[in-house]
Amino acid sequence: MWNSGSIGRIGAIALLIAVLTLVGCSLFRATMDIDIAVSDTEGSTPMVVEFAPVVAGSVEACYWDFGDGETSIEINPVHVYRAAGTYDVFLSVILANGSTGSVEKEGLIQVTALRQKGTLTDLYWLNTNSGTIHRGDRAGYEEETIVSYIYRGRDLAVGGGYVFWAEDESIYRANYDGSGMKAIVNNQLGLRTVTVDGSIGTIYWACEPSGPFSKTAWNGGFKRANLGGADRGIIEEYDNSAEPYTWYLRADTGSGRGLYRYFDDDNYIRPVSITPKAVDDGKLQYLVFMSATTFGRAQIKTSMNGITAMAVDAGSDMAYYLYWIAGSSIRRSRVDGVDVTTILRGLDTPRSVAADVVEGKMYWSDKEGIHRAALDGTDAELIYPGVRADVLVIQE
Repeated sequence: MWNSGSIGRIGAIALLIAVLTLVGCSLFRATMDIDIAVSDTEGSTPMVVEFAPVVAGSVEACYWDFGDGETSIEINPVHVYRAAGTYDVFLSVILANGSTGSVEKEGLIQVTALRQKGTLTDLYWLNTNSGTIHRGDRAGYEEETIVSYIYRGRDLAVGGGYVFWAEDESIYRANYDGSGMKAIVNNQLGLRTVTVDGSIGTIYWACEPSGPFSKTAWNGGFKRANLGGADRGIIEEYDNSAEPYTWYLRADTGSGRGLYRYFDDDNYIRPVSITPKAVDDGKLQYLVFMSATTFGRAQIKTSMNGITAMAVDAGSDMAYYLYWIAGSSIRRSRVDGVDVTTILRGLDTPRSVAADVVEGKMYWSDKEGIHRAALDGTDAELIYPGVRADVLVIQE
């Protein structure tokens, strides 16, 4: 008996064959041995898996069925499993010489539910002076360097099974322990900030446009890609028009398809100094994505001048608080922008901030090191003395 999955596969394969026939491929030659290579077979939601065909010869076309209702015709797709279960994976391949083959691996991918949000994950931080990324527990007991030799590191994001960072003109990715490091996006002039939403398998980043006296002018932009750096898209382009320039991006990982951004919309045209400085320069928006490249805006805060870091709380189903550093203070508001409160004052050069509403703790870094406190700033303690953390994040 045919089921809908079988019919869908037959239709997709027939379409591939028809396309290749039109371009002159000779089909239905001898079939070949074929297998499936995967980056991981077991993990928890959201589980990111890289797929590749294993076959002798030049691959012309592929059809993948990941077993969860999603398919792809990419040759080397990156797929995100968002629900717990055991999944069969089907692959059909057509080679450049016309040979065809298919394979189905039963129970290839096993996904478990994400551990409880209350289970504490690690802190990660970027030291731009030493060019290193570190991770440590949330009590200050253990710390290790997981990535070294970073050139012009600017921002850090952790989620979806990986650590991401902005380095010079590239976005790099590594496993949580720093292994498997590779550049996944290159040639991003003016790269400034990056964030990740592992729940939908997407990274976002923003690039500044060139200054007015640059010998080689370039446009900036607000962009996206999957966790492997593929399937890229430009959401906004910052040229000589009056587009806002985005300084910080932070994902609301509990909601999916939601971002907070701190930006400047004072209609500068290749400004001499494009960092917001005037009283009304900086603003904060919440972006809700209806598709990969279309979104709606909700204005959260205006008149936020000169903030140097921002964060969305982690650990809840949806974000509850926003945090930002302004001068020597840390401020907080609800995600709708109301109840603005200064929770810490008189800090010695604060650099970064992070928070977890489930744990009920906030973390920040300054010249003394990394601190933690209750979400209202009380019961503060220094947990990593002498540690420099220019960007501090909590693993999803």
